[in-house]
Amino acid sequence: MKRHFRSKLLVIRRYLAEVWTQINYYIFDPSKPSKAEFLKLSVEDQAAWIEANIPEHETKLYGDGYFGCSYDLDEGKLDEYLEYRDDYGVSGLIEEQLPSLSEERAFEIDDGAELTSEELEALRTAMAENDFDGWDTHSGFYFKVRFGALYALFVGQDIGQGGSEFELERVFANKRLALQRVSEKPMVALEIK
Repeated sequence: MKRHFRSKLLVIRRYLAEVWTQINYYIFDPSKPSKAEFLKLSVEDQAAWIEANIPEHETKLYGDGYFGCSYDLDEGKLDEYLEYRDDYGVSGLIEEQLPSLSEERAFEIDDGAELTSEELEALRTAMAENDFDGWDTHSGFYFKVRFGALYALFVGQDIGQGGSEFELERVFANKRLALQRVSEKPMVALEIK
């Protein structure tokens, strides 16, 4: 019974903390720029303002701030794979994604046969899955402006155990618009909360 009460109490506390955060966004603060003023700034100026005025803004990019990741395949790299098929094991990569690929077709691919759109997409997917360092991490957070809040979307490169190295991608009026922007990227894995 006590455990059940404590867990409910914890849920209520989290909810109230979230509500309090939302309420604070709508307390007028003349020391901060308005939404319109902030959105008119260049991305570099926005990043400088965030860095100067939001303490520990980088820690907000982890945990609940994590959005997902995306992969932008370099077409030059794809051409290189297609030109040197044996060196990269192209038929094997395609076969990982398309287990129904016949042995005969795999030999044809190795010999330079043109790939179908399905095989080309399978190759792209395999290349992305095998390129651990090529994925971009997307994270963000709301921050207070004069009256209300804006959503800062950051893109980062994984630097191993040190986390990610982030830079401001763009500031949006809300999280939904930032999510829409990320979902338009070519290969995306989103973690929506």
